[in-house]
Amino acid sequence: MFPVIIIVLIILGIEFITGIIANGLMIIVNFSEWIRNRELTCCDIILTNLSISRFFLQCTIIINNILFQLPEGIDEWCAMLRPSTAFWMFLNTLNLWFATLLSVFYCVKIANFSQPLFLWLKQRISGLVPQLLMGSFLVSLVTCFPSINAIESKYIDHSMNNLSGNTTQECQHKFDLSSGFFILSMLGYCTPFIIFIISSMLLITSLWKHSKRMEKTTSSSRDTITEAHVRAIKGLITFIFFYISYFVALLMFLLQLSTISSYYLWSVIMSAYPSGHSIILILDNLKLKRVAVRALHYAGCRLRDAVS
Repeated sequence: MFPVIIIVLIILGIEFITGIIANGLMIIVNFSEWIRNRELTCCDIILTNLSISRFFLQCTIIINNILFQLPEGIDEWCAMLRPSTAFWMFLNTLNLWFATLLSVFYCVKIANFSQPLFLWLKQRISGLVPQLLMGSFLVSLVTCFPSINAIESKYIDHSMNNLSGNTTQECQHKFDLSSGFFILSMLGYCTPFIIFIISSMLLITSLWKHSKRMEKTTSSSRDTITEAHVRAIKGLITFIFFYISYFVALLMFLLQLSTISSYYLWSVIMSAYPSGHSIILILDNLKLKRVAVRALHYAGCRLRDAVS
């Protein structure tokens, strides 16, 4: 088991460094643009908030995994793990909502449907972005409280068992699956997931239909537009893959359907989502991609100078 733990920690470390760099890059670039121009596009505002939440989520995941490996029976570590787990659950919910909001924004802005509600959203979605971000934050905060109650009650019971002489797995927080608080918190996780799937499917359907229509035209720009739509569809499919993988791993962890061995697998998958998808967002954004290329070129030059 020890070699597996070492390998997992190395993978988590790589994902952590990649996620910190990728999300930090998006935060710095968008924040610098805001300082220069005193404004950001709605898409950049969503990306900045998503990057900030993922930045702290990556830090919390690596901290929780380090605390999980510490020796059992140390009250200080147990006391640290409980608030860290609560903060991790809040960031999970917030990250799911921000990613869902990004998917909904892309869907409303890019897709073409004739339904009145969709047309109304297309005209007003930009002005609703600040309210939607604040709403996502508040909903995540409210959803987090039931999760904390479900964890904390189990933790107190476990501590009482320790006083009676049972000292097994003191620092592992269990979820009371029969608790109404836990069921309410699960609804908070599932709601953004359902909205995300619906908006993503609508956007892919719209892009696919538009690509098929463009193939029948004789315009000289047909190939360029079709290729752009195909790239967008591929990016969306990758986004959906990361999102679903992260959501399934999160459910496995919360529902306690994982063993100690599979826990490490779910940790790797959950850590891969905020880092892997952030890289995809950078590659799909010309401004961020240009800055990333310059940064890599600069880092490569400095590395060659240091070696020589």
